[in-house]
Amino acid sequence: MKKCILVLAIVLSSVALFAQGVNFQELTLKEACAKAKAENKFVFIDCYTDWCGPCRLMTEEIFPMKEMGDYFNPKYICIKANAEKGEEGPAIKEKFGIKAYPTFVILNNDGNLIHMFAGGVLGLEFIDKVEESFNPELAFGELQKRYNAGERSKKLTSSYLQALQHTYTTNVGPLIEEFANSLSDDELICEECLFLFDEHARLGSSREKFLTQHVEKFREVVGQDKVDQILNRKYEAYYCGILGKQMAATTTDVEQVNKQLEALHLTGVTSLPLYQAAVATYLTKEGGEALFEMIKKVSGDLENNDIDRFLYFTIPAVNEVWSEDQSKQIVALINKDDIRTQIINTLERQKKASQPK
Repeated sequence: MKKCILVLAIVLSSVALFAQGVNFQELTLKEACAKAKAENKFVFIDCYTDWCGPCRLMTEEIFPMKEMGDYFNPKYICIKANAEKGEEGPAIKEKFGIKAYPTFVILNNDGNLIHMFAGGVLGLEFIDKVEESFNPELAFGELQKRYNAGERSKKLTSSYLQALQHTYTTNVGPLIEEFANSLSDDELICEECLFLFDEHARLGSSREKFLTQHVEKFREVVGQDKVDQILNRKYEAYYCGILGKQMAATTTDVEQVNKQLEALHLTGVTSLPLYQAAVATYLTKEGGEALFEMIKKVSGDLENNDIDRFLYFTIPAVNEVWSEDQSKQIVALINKDDIRTQIINTLERQKKASQPK
C-alpha cells in the first residue's frame, strides 16, 4: 500500500509540476521526434544562447506560466537547444539556418518543419504565435514549400515574405524589392501589400511618400485604423530617432514633419503630441515645465508599453531642463522595473559626465 501511495504521490506531483509551466525534456532532436510520433504530438524547440536577454526572459517568466504548460504539454514534446554549446544545439542551428535568438521551431513528428519564428513574445500572445503553425496562410514551413515550388501569387508571396522576415534567417530586403517592383501602383494598394509600407518604408522614403499620397485610397481599401496605425508608428519612430540621438534634425525640419502629420488627420495618435513636445524641448532646451505637466496629465491615458517607450527615449534627452524632483516624478511613471532601472543608470552616467574633472 505504501508503494502505491508513493507512486500516486509522484504521479500527482509530476502533473502539478507540468501544470506550472512548459515541460522541457532532456532529449535529442531524434529522440524528441520519436517520442512525438509515439504520443501523436508535435515537436517544439527553444533555440537559445547563454548571453541572450530575451531568451532568459522567456525561460524565467513566460515558459513557467501555468497557461503555457496547459497549452504545450498535452500537444508538444518540448526541448531546448543551446546554439553555441555541445553537438546537438549547433547542429539544430545549422539545420534550420538560425541566426537570431531566441528562435522557436515547430516540427511534425517526422521532423519536418511546420513553422519557425525568432524573438521573445510576452504573455499569452506567445501561444498565438505558436498557433500560427496550424494556419496554412501563416505557417512558414508550408509557405516556404509552396514558394519554392514556384507559386508566386500576390497573397502567397506576401505571406511567405512576412513569415521569412520573422525567422531572421536571411536578408529579405532584395526579395521585398523584387516583389514590390513587380506590382503596379493599383496592385500595391491592397491588404496583402500593406506590410511593404510598414516595416520597409521609413518616413521620407519613396514608399512612404506613395502611402501618404494615396492615403485615402489605402484607407478605403484596407481600413483607416490599419493605415493610421502604420503612419503613427512611422512618425513615432522619427521622433524617437531624434530623441535617441540616432538622427540629426533642426527645428525647421521637425516643424515641416509636424505639418505633414497634421495634414494626415490620423486617428488614435494620443502619444504623438507628447513626442512632438518632447522633441521641441530637446531641440530648443525650452518648455520643460510645460512638457513635465503634459506628461503627468496624459500618462495615465496611454497603454503601459506606450508610455514606457516614450519615457525611455524622452527622459535622457530632456532631463537637463527638469529639476531633480521633476525627473524623479517622471521616472516613477515608468511601469516596467527593468526600463526604470536602465533610465536611472543612464541618468547617473549623464550626471557623472557633466561633473567637472
